[in-house]
Amino acid sequence: MSAYPITSSPDLDPVSPASAVHPFAKPIRTWLVRSLWVGGFVLSLVIYRNWIESRLGNEAFATGYVLSFVCLGLCALGVRKRVYGLALGPVAVWQSVHHFLGTLCLCVYCLHAGLLTTGWLESILAILFWVILASGMVSWYMNKRGPRLLQAAGKAILLSEIPKVKKEVMDQAYHIALRAAGNTRWSAIADLYRNRLEDFFRKPRSMWYRIAPHGRGRRRLLAELDRLTRYLDNTGQELQREMHACIQKRDDLDFQEAIQKRIRFWAVSHSCLLGAFLVTAIFHVLIAHFFSSHW
Repeated sequence: MSAYPITSSPDLDPVSPASAVHPFAKPIRTWLVRSLWVGGFVLSLVIYRNWIESRLGNEAFATGYVLSFVCLGLCALGVRKRVYGLALGPVAVWQSVHHFLGTLCLCVYCLHAGLLTTGWLESILAILFWVILASGMVSWYMNKRGPRLLQAAGKAILLSEIPKVKKEVMDQAYHIALRAAGNTRWSAIADLYRNRLEDFFRKPRSMWYRIAPHGRGRRRLLAELDRLTRYLDNTGQELQREMHACIQKRDDLDFQEAIQKRIRFWAVSHSCLLGAFLVTAIFHVLIAHFFSSHW
């Protein structure tokens, strides 16, 4: 028998079924809780609407006012993102509430207006609503996928700092080409810079790249640079490696800028459309009260 007590190691112990949590368990649980809350609220609203209708009231006002207040709650996330001094809780919590209210808003809107609408003002509101819903889903997808894409492009850099870093990389590439031009054994690098790389470092990327960023341009330039290896000595190959790093760095910066601008575009578009919907909805409420006998 051993003189030392046998202690269990956490690395050797089998994982108990209770401690093994499936990676999808938390998202599924969150989705179920939100669905129960939304379902309970919508069921209560349906019961209230039927009660109003049974008393010869206008059920459209009941669902309409609930829809208006839910839309105001959706605007709270945009206000929270612009308030820094007050302790209002983390933005992630507000974003979760925003997603919950968005799901609730869809259900209440279908109760209030249905899938098909009549009238020019109601049609405008319907178009705005479905466009807002689509832009919100795209914005949610961009916020989910964007951080992973940025992580794949190296160290994340703030959008406001990217032009400054681009200028530094451009100057570094220019000085590498200037050094290469001073020796005939390295002049191939200077020629490639003058013919192909100078525009890459100085000019912005195309509109199509900003819509759907890709790595084809970088791979093409790096392949052209790699073909110069057989014409270079050891010092020239060192300059080649430095230029290689500059091309990769500049392409990573362009990629990060495109992804961050795309995320910002959809977020701003979603907020502006929501504001337009609220203004039009207020006008709709005023007209509904003006032509209705139910106050």
